[in-house]
Amino acid sequence: MKKFFLFRRSDPVGPVKRVSDNGKDISVIAIPADKIAFITAGKGEVNITFNSAGIYEDSELFTGDSIEKTNVSISCEEGSEVKLIEKIVIFSTREGGKNIMKFDAVDKTATFDDVLVDNVSNIKAKIKSQPTERITQKISTGNAATRFLNVIGEINFGSRENRPFVDYNHESMYPVDNTDIVAVAAAEWKNAGTGGAAYDITGGTGSVTTQTESTAAAVGLGQICAQFASNSFLDVPDITIKDDYTMYFVIGDAGSGSGSDGFGVLFGDDNGETTGFSSASFPDEFTMRHDGLNGKPFKVRTLDKSAGTEAYQFPDRSSVSNIGERQFCYVFVIRRDKEFNMYLYNFEGELVAFVPAFTVRSTSRKTTKETRINLNRINVNTVRSSYDPSSLSRDRDSKKIIKVTEGTPGRTDGNLLIQQLGSAGGNVTNSFSNTLARFGIINRDTGDAFCSQLAQDLYDLYKPTV
Repeated sequence: MKKFFLFRRSDPVGPVKRVSDNGKDISVIAIPADKIAFITAGKGEVNITFNSAGIYEDSELFTGDSIEKTNVSISCEEGSEVKLIEKIVIFSTREGGKNIMKFDAVDKTATFDDVLVDNVSNIKAKIKSQPTERITQKISTGNAATRFLNVIGEINFGSRENRPFVDYNHESMYPVDNTDIVAVAAAEWKNAGTGGAAYDITGGTGSVTTQTESTAAAVGLGQICAQFASNSFLDVPDITIKDDYTMYFVIGDAGSGSGSDGFGVLFGDDNGETTGFSSASFPDEFTMRHDGLNGKPFKVRTLDKSAGTEAYQFPDRSSVSNIGERQFCYVFVIRRDKEFNMYLYNFEGELVAFVPAFTVRSTSRKTTKETRINLNRINVNTVRSSYDPSSLSRDRDSKKIIKVTEGTPGRTDGNLLIQQLGSAGGNVTNSFSNTLARFGIINRDTGDAFCSQLAQDLYDLYKPTV
């Protein structure tokens, strides 16, 4: 009988995933042991590369490009790398005995004692979908005729379909000499996305100042950015995205070490219905609501490690101010899939928050009064992969039946309508007051693998280097 590897990084979240360019998106995977191509080791890590274990049978690639073979990295005790490789080889080639080599970061168990499976970062399963340039080891930018066609603001989006509709970045800000975009008519933040100049930003409320490279470095970013003063926001030409989308942004925060505040309201519409992604005075919280809804936004704490997510604390609570000793650059990618599940990724490409779909169509259309009361109390402990508003406790004595409406809290549907950067509904009390280096929206769900890689690419570009 065949022998198999069984890797479980986390409990599955959302739909089935079949690719992972960075190794962080596949929750569970089994691979036949006879597909081993070779095994290598680094300090405290063993990497197994497999033949014919990818998602594609045939590929038509540009010269110099290849799709990397599927490979899985597992952590082990330092000094036991060779011993672990030997155990894997013996297990794979031995007749009889157990047929499954298990590496489980959920139950924290493994077939071999040398393996470390304490947390999700101990296992990375890469099943590549994007071609790689063999020389640079980066995602291919195309052939000579199309090279860099999908590169916007130094980020390779990989395909025409994944190019952003709006992208406000460090290269599209004019001028960059501490000029106030709100006060100076000639100052603007141009849209580098496919939506074109119709979505250029030319004004707002308060003061939003373009930063030079030196002033940007002072607030912890490696590229120029826009500084939002308190009680300020930019007016954005109406951006409406229906159904699924991918949003990304890069925030700079020099911080004071108190960590008592979140980043405030970063984006929204003029009526304050669309609002996200953080709240003033609430660190470590992902919260959002969409256009057409007026119930309380969903809220989930990123400190909770559940439903396949990693725990993440933001902003950094440290009082140190040296580069490398604290986090200054914060990257977030928000994804809504076709089923209206919501995902939040951090700068490492880790999934740090998951909000199950709650829409009129995906839940019971009728709930009792008690259910609605409970929905108003949605917090970190009720947002789970098994979360279903229709299954919440009901008051059996209440016979009043109400429908899920635009006022029902915690919903994940509705259009994404962006009309302001730095606030929602002009609510400057809880507005964003840090630096923003990039903000963009792709009008489709680009998937886990892409979002995770995008977050890491953005961090590599904008992180402080001195």
